[in-house]
Amino acid sequence: MPALYLFNRRTLLAGDDLQLPSIAWGAGFAAELFIFLPYLLFYTIELTLTTSATPDANDDYFAEFDQQIQRMQTQECDNATSGYTDKTFCYLNLAYQAGMAIFCVVSLFYEQRILKLSTLGTPTRGLELRASLGTLIERKMTFLTALNFILLVFGLSSTLHFLSPYLYCFPKFFWIVVFILFVIQGLQCLFNITTLFSLWRASPSTSNVIDSEASFYQRHVEHTHQHDDIEMAEELWQNRCDGCCKIMAISTCFMFGGKNIVSQSADGGVENFYGDISRALADYFHGSGSESLDVVPSDVALGFVVLRHIQAQRKLLARREALQQPNITSIRSNPGTSLLFRRALETNNDSVGSHLESGERTLSDSDEAYQTFSRSLLTQSNPDDYATLEEGARFARHQLAAYTWILYFYEYPLTGGMRLLGRCLKAKLACSKTENSGMIERRDSYERCAMNSDVEEGGSAINDVDEMNREHIVGDNFFLHIHEATMLAHAGLNRSDIAYASFESGFYETPYFIVIDREWKSIVVSIRGSLTLEDCVMDVLLDPSPLDALGEKYGFDGTGQYCHGGVLECTNWLHADLTKHKTLEKLLLGPNAEYSDYTLRIVGHSLGAGIGVILSMMLRNTFPDLRCTCYSPPGGFITWRLAKECSDFVNTFILDSDLVPRLSINNMERLRDEVLHLLARVKLSKYDIAKRIYSLRGEVELGDLDFLLTQNEDMLYPQDDIPDSEFLRQLQRFESIQQERRSNRGVSRSINLYPPGRIVHLVKTGQSKNCLHGVAGCITCGLSNAGFEYTAIRKENDDFNEIEISPTLWTDHFPNRVCMEIEKVAKSFGIDT
Repeated sequence: MPALYLFNRRTLLAGDDLQLPSIAWGAGFAAELFIFLPYLLFYTIELTLTTSATPDANDDYFAEFDQQIQRMQTQECDNATSGYTDKTFCYLNLAYQAGMAIFCVVSLFYEQRILKLSTLGTPTRGLELRASLGTLIERKMTFLTALNFILLVFGLSSTLHFLSPYLYCFPKFFWIVVFILFVIQGLQCLFNITTLFSLWRASPSTSNVIDSEASFYQRHVEHTHQHDDIEMAEELWQNRCDGCCKIMAISTCFMFGGKNIVSQSADGGVENFYGDISRALADYFHGSGSESLDVVPSDVALGFVVLRHIQAQRKLLARREALQQPNITSIRSNPGTSLLFRRALETNNDSVGSHLESGERTLSDSDEAYQTFSRSLLTQSNPDDYATLEEGARFARHQLAAYTWILYFYEYPLTGGMRLLGRCLKAKLACSKTENSGMIERRDSYERCAMNSDVEEGGSAINDVDEMNREHIVGDNFFLHIHEATMLAHAGLNRSDIAYASFESGFYETPYFIVIDREWKSIVVSIRGSLTLEDCVMDVLLDPSPLDALGEKYGFDGTGQYCHGGVLECTNWLHADLTKHKTLEKLLLGPNAEYSDYTLRIVGHSLGAGIGVILSMMLRNTFPDLRCTCYSPPGGFITWRLAKECSDFVNTFILDSDLVPRLSINNMERLRDEVLHLLARVKLSKYDIAKRIYSLRGEVELGDLDFLLTQNEDMLYPQDDIPDSEFLRQLQRFESIQQERRSNRGVSRSINLYPPGRIVHLVKTGQSKNCLHGVAGCITCGLSNAGFEYTAIRKENDDFNEIEISPTLWTDHFPNRVCMEIEKVAKSFGIDT
């Protein structure tokens, strides 16, 4: 920061973002100057000095280059150059190469100056040291681009004109090098010209003081801040969300949904779906006039990286201080207890005004210490812990199966097709054997036969559920019933286990299936989480919905309680669908129910986990022994009392630093404020910080505290000694405006929501030293969890009150990763998965 201005237009780069680009450009120019041009120059001079006479073997020059001259002295080359007397192409080529050499030297000088200037100062101070950067880049993009374009046209035209006659005068690799050089020049010109065109299209800034949103991304900010009106900002964010969803839908050929979004947008229904998120984003990013923040994306990335190290420092420091206390001995001596740390808690109060009355977090208290607390480890000797983990491992495959073919091919990108083909062939062969044995008197279609492929020779007749199975699979009209096939492959199920499956997906329509688990004597309802764009729209229906009326209707106490609005809408649809086909009643209730002694279990992941909890509350009066298993549920989901009360029948599993169970408006605002505050404290350039961060590569949470403290002290000013800067003053004004807007939003921003049920948190506690694991981490840029060791710990619902910055904060939410790690921990307990 601040943003770099070119031709009086604001860009998304700051002056201290140009180190890597200048190094990359400089490397390209150096390759042209010191590799390509010398090679071309060598052969051009050879042809220039070559004559039709046979070279004298005693001539020192020709003796040294005898092989090259003989190669050039071909009949075709002799004819093309009129006996080597026409050297026009050679002279033109020499002129082109001389011009390119001059251009590369000047460009290297510019890149060296840009690199040097961009490393001066810090993100918020020393800005005057980088004042000349804009002028240097403008000259580079105009004069040097024009020179490069002229040289490209000159070299390309002369080469094409003489290409046919001179083709045999040079080796083939010579022409390959010429082609590569022209491609590099063309890409350089194309990049600079398109950048100039995009800058020309942008609106000129009236001054170098940004009148823009306090945005991390700062895209199209000039348009937004022409209106000092929050309603205009909300409308702009609605249009952005709508446009983004439509572009993603069309660009992916609706593979991930989006047809309903495009049609709904055409009907003018944008406000119904994007109203909540547009209000939240307008408040989150919006400033006005002089209260705006001049922040670019790289500043936010820097803040995230520094915050990760600060969070690690807080945890390690709190652990050291806690272990020095005498009263901690009892915790350390208890093998079933773990010492953990978190930020200070807010009051767990369901009153809608409690959050406002407690006051808002300010700039001065962001450098807080973590609280120490203890939580119970899950142990193999504890029957309740064993049963909980066994249940989680058993039904983890069911939540995975709800994602059907997209996740299946994500897990097996190379072998997925062959695996499915093998299953289909196996099913067909099983049907043929069954027919030959006389068990089936007439030949059904392939789908009917494959559905019953689990019937063994000599087995019992097809039961009633199997007879109506195909009729109760809705929406699977994809190629070879691929939804059903991948669902069965994920969970290791047989077709005779399926009682009902709906693969239809829309705004409220959520895919789910009902299967019979005979080993566990359970009827399992598995609900898919967010996968399509329509699901994402439901995710951003953020405003809490009251549960008073729902509780009164279905027999639970919802007085004064709230839950995520999008989850409630989807749950209402799913409950209505269950009521319509009455599959659960046919299987579990009434005198003719075949599985009346079975337990109803509801499982789900992410959005599906939230739906499962509300659905369980609605069905408990009908099915009193109902159980619900949640995997990675949303954090901003349900108010405190219901989150705790449902612990009697809801078990929740969360993997390490998963973002979604921590995702709430309050946590996001804390994250924004802390990142901005850390930017004000940075006292090194981004380049220097990047070098220090690289020295701390790996899991900093498992690193050396003393070294981490030293590194953080070198990077940041102390909390009570932050030098004054224009950014710091902007930040103070911005926080004041944010507090005012937050209070003006009323009830919707004053309700604290939490993840539900009794929570088991799989915490990263170690890492195996294995070369393959290190390679996997390098290839995936730290996103892989290969080699990490996890410990199952019971947590409280309010323990997830901070977003942890980690390379795996998003991938820890993937259902396949959650399933895999739960199964690993279960195996360590001796549980057969």
